[in-house]
Amino acid sequence: MSNTKENNDVVTSAVVRLSVNLAADAMDALRWLAGRRGLSLTETIRRAISVLKFIEDELDKGNTLAIVEKDEDGTQRVREILLVG
Repeated sequence: MSNTKENNDVVTSAVVRLSVNLAADAMDALRWLAGRRGLSLTETIRRAISVLKFIEDELDKGNTLAIVEKDEDGTQRVREILLVG
């Protein structure tokens, strides 16, 4: 297995080790998300990347990202989510 070094990232054929700087509130959110599902921080980050990739792929196809809310009386409301950047 060959290792190459790119910036501060260690790259192997199966795994990439990455160092990330996060603001305290982002780290708190990451820990909360991991704890909510009983996942490791690494698995939580993997899932977040997968979700963002899925969203980007759908937006690239011209699809819209939306949330369907249900009111107490059962009425549904669709809210479009716009990503900036």
